Amino acid sequence: MVQASNDANLIEIHIGGDPNTRFSATFEIHQGDEIITSQVEETVPHTYRYHGEMLEASVRQESEQGGLTVEVRKSGNVSRSSTRGMSSEMKLRIR
Repeated sequence: MVQASNDANLIEIHIGGDPNTRFSATFEIHQGDEIITSQVEETVPHTYRYHGEMLEASVRQESEQGGLTVEVRKSGNVSRSSTRGMSSEMKLRIR
């Protein structure tokens, strides 16, 4: 499990789920007037850390079997989502 930080602009994203579940994700991190985009294709589990004021994320399951869980932490708040099945997609917006 990822521990939260006191940094108000730290965004922590943990993607877990059933072993060997593949996923692709696009993260858009808003920092003032700038938007930084990161695209990844990985197998669970994976944790990402960014600094920004807002996160827009799209996480898509690429495996036929298994399921995904996404946990995002920012400023002491926690958002959790889960999905199961190939091509299932979650969209998140965190401020």
